Amino acid sequence: EVLGAKHPSTLTSLNNLAFIYQAVGRLNEALPLYEQGYRLSKEVLGAKHPDTLTSLNNLAGIYKSVGRLNEALPLYEQGYILFKEVLGAKHPDTLTSMNNLAYTYAELGDIDKAIKLFEQSLQGVEALRKTGDLSAETRQALFKKWIHGYFMLSKLYLIKKRPNDAFQTAEMTKARTLLESMTAKLAAQKAGLSTIDLKKLQQNQVKLSAFNQRIAKASELDKKLNLEMEKTQFLKQAAEFHRSLMEKYPIYKQLNDIQIVNAETSASLIPDDALFISYLIDKDNEVLVLSLDNSGKLQAYNLGEIANLDQTLKTYNTVLGEKCPINELHTTNCGQKLIWQIADGSFIIGKKPARNKKPKRIRQLEQISRYLAQKLLEPLKAHLQSKKRWIISPDGALALIPFESLIFQDKPVIANYSLSYVQSLSVLALLKKRDKVYQSLKNRDTLLAIGAARYELPGQTITSSENCNKAKRAPSYNLETMLSRNDPQSYQRAINNLDINWCNLLGSEKELKELEKLFNNKSLWLRIKSLFVTTKTEKSLFLKNQQASETKLQSLNKNNILTNYKYILLSAHGYLNTETPALSAIVLDQQNKAPNTDGYITASEWPSYNLKSDLMVLSACQTANGKIVRGEGIIGLPYALYVAGNKNTLMTLWSVIDHSTADFTISFFSKLKKGMGQIEALTATKREFLKSEKYKRPLYWAGFVLYGI
Repeated sequence: EVLGAKHPSTLTSLNNLAFIYQAVGRLNEALPLYEQGYRLSKEVLGAKHPDTLTSLNNLAGIYKSVGRLNEALPLYEQGYILFKEVLGAKHPDTLTSMNNLAYTYAELGDIDKAIKLFEQSLQGVEALRKTGDLSAETRQALFKKWIHGYFMLSKLYLIKKRPNDAFQTAEMTKARTLLESMTAKLAAQKAGLSTIDLKKLQQNQVKLSAFNQRIAKASELDKKLNLEMEKTQFLKQAAEFHRSLMEKYPIYKQLNDIQIVNAETSASLIPDDALFISYLIDKDNEVLVLSLDNSGKLQAYNLGEIANLDQTLKTYNTVLGEKCPINELHTTNCGQKLIWQIADGSFIIGKKPARNKKPKRIRQLEQISRYLAQKLLEPLKAHLQSKKRWIISPDGALALIPFESLIFQDKPVIANYSLSYVQSLSVLALLKKRDKVYQSLKNRDTLLAIGAARYELPGQTITSSENCNKAKRAPSYNLETMLSRNDPQSYQRAINNLDINWCNLLGSEKELKELEKLFNNKSLWLRIKSLFVTTKTEKSLFLKNQQASETKLQSLNKNNILTNYKYILLSAHGYLNTETPALSAIVLDQQNKAPNTDGYITASEWPSYNLKSDLMVLSACQTANGKIVRGEGIIGLPYALYVAGNKNTLMTLWSVIDHSTADFTISFFSKLKKGMGQIEALTATKREFLKSEKYKRPLYWAGFVLYGI
């Protein structure tokens, strides 16, 4: 009425109205508006105007949504040609147009044309991601936009009987920024940089960690945006320095070239007795799985869509971590939680679902376990049975469950198989290179154990672990309220006002006491031998009480002492923040903290630490959890510790029990001390718990998962 039907702002409004009709499912009302919008846009702005091209793409999309593929196809073809002409072949909008056309070819059954376009699109996306000034978060966001195309290409390769191509494309979708960060760390270690250049590179990492920490803590939008702009400027400077190093040191340039492995050349990375199993989950819960062994035998399956898989996986994780058996979940002591299986086969926790979902009450955890095993393991049964060790590369919410606990062949998997996890085979290859570097280090010390931190003042001990767990569940608004104050100390006060009354961990005291006996106890023969021959004994360091502090950890890092230890144990509380994974942390001493420290070693801070550890054990709650990011997996502590330089990590999937965790950790380290390998020791410990009357429930042993080689 005011501007006229053909005014550009009116056309934008028309397009928005059509979009909202489409979003709420009123497709028949959206369609004529899109048709009108494209016709008017072409008339007013011209056929090649970017807004007209967007309108053309929207019209093709609505035709596709209502099943009129034959009308959508020529519009997508026309749109792709025009996008490429107007914006260029590598422009993001052109890549999106190419993807849309590829999807349409695939749905119409023209697989070869779809594959060709997806391949071109992926080349363009890869080129965009290599832009040196992009932050890890920007690369992740960029990748997330197009990751469905990678999945589709893997799926189409399987249809065309090209499993090797499907495998490599699947590898390209996993842990990409982690792989890049780990590659950069290894390059810095092996490229022979001068002391000055290496120091500046390390300082840049410290600055980047500081930016990430400040951005994560910032609650005011203006402050966050200003910090983001400062970070962008810093990244440009860091990228320029990075480019200068690549010109100055050819080997540094070579080592910074990330390697996405393929099945044919990388099968040798897999141990003889092991099977590598890689899962790939699409946004609609369609699952692909590929398995590879040392001989190069590759098997690939499309498991199809598993209804509400994410929901079932989260339910299973929650139920496994409950402090009482599932058949008691309806009691008052257990919070009146009920488990239901609905008509599509998936599981949900909470109130009884609507009648049309036909829910059935579940009284045994085994029912969910068998269901997941049937969906995820049974199709690979013949290959799984051929190997006693599985190396699993999960995807999405699959990283929330311990496969060891699934009932397979009428027993928990751990009863017959040993398991470890890795983000991708490409990450495993890089960890093997990291291992080679670490094995060449001389005179390394054995164990650094930090724990039994002071969380409570004398006389304020929370003796009940139940009360401690309740105290940790703080209302999120407290944090937001405290952070909203424009004050440099707001974060520390926010943490102090979270109502997180961390309780002292008696189990942690027990852990360190027993491990100190184990690792500092010389045998009689060595004591006699030392009287006559000078021998170097393996050294361990135990930091307890006030020594278990952020200040002490910072000091060890500053003096390059952290790099001396093969094993590092952090026996403490874990703080999980899935919304802002940069704030997930290991919680150390909370009494008499030094200025500018809060005792929280967050995921954003860990990359500024320098580690060369073979194994890091996080004896704390929910340390394997974080935010699920498509194309990355879990973002949080696991990611950060790899970037810091750690090789293998033993973490937890839920809030573990203090006393049983102590017993588990002591048993595990005693086996390492006897010479067992890490995976062998972990498997033996889990089987030991499974057979015990006291600790046989998965609650006590299944939550510990090992990521690494």
